[in-house]
Amino acid sequence: MTIPQAIEGLRQLKYAPGSEEPVHQHEQGQLIYPLNGVAKIVTPQHIWLLSPGRAIWLPGGLPHGLQAVDRVVTQNLYLSPQASRLFGNQCRGLAATPLLHTLIDAGLEDAIPPERMALLQALLTDELQRLPAAALCHVILPSDRRVRLVCDTLCRELDHTATLAWWGQKVGASERTLARLFREETHLSFSEWRQQIRLLEAVCNLARGVAVNTLAQELGYASASAFIAMFRKKLGVSPQRYIQATAKSPQRHGS
Repeated sequence: MTIPQAIEGLRQLKYAPGSEEPVHQHEQGQLIYPLNGVAKIVTPQHIWLLSPGRAIWLPGGLPHGLQAVDRVVTQNLYLSPQASRLFGNQCRGLAATPLLHTLIDAGLEDAIPPERMALLQALLTDELQRLPAAALCHVILPSDRRVRLVCDTLCRELDHTATLAWWGQKVGASERTLARLFREETHLSFSEWRQQIRLLEAVCNLARGVAVNTLAQELGYASASAFIAMFRKKLGVSPQRYIQATAKSPQRHGS
């Protein structure tokens, strides 16, 4: 696949803890990756968790918003509508390589001569196509009204322990129907989806400075070590290492 050299903009954006960028959309495709901090990217069908070393591709025309969990600085690359369609029409996680950072950082310098900018954009276009895929912690949001009601409640009340049978009575569906819909619409069982949203919010609370022992207790784990084991299994690193990675980043343009 060859993408035309159609980078339409580069921006560095800074967000205070707890701030939000309202849901919006634009024709350009957008690549976002944080230099530091943890952010939620919200689309109609997903909640994605973004941290340093990971990028997310948002195709043109997709409504999306950003919620800064702590202090967040992001690098943003925008592709023309035509190039965006060629790069892909699905959200996906990508690894933010050192070369990608270096090229965007160089492109953010002031008063770049046109010939130098043309070279930078050509290199960026090439590097963009070479970025390896990377898994992002996320949950799929269902479209069925009944399942969405369950998921919206669990997003707000992490310690909610009601069974699927209880939820069935609450939303007007049988336990079997809800179980089937969860699998069909989120690709997870009810219990798996609940664990995933708890993991996502646990990362956010770690970024806010909540202690591991406190989180383990709030999420119903028998001990902090049990929580740490689950965290490492899902994300590949301990909570401490994960948060250290979100706080540390090399010196960046404009910082």
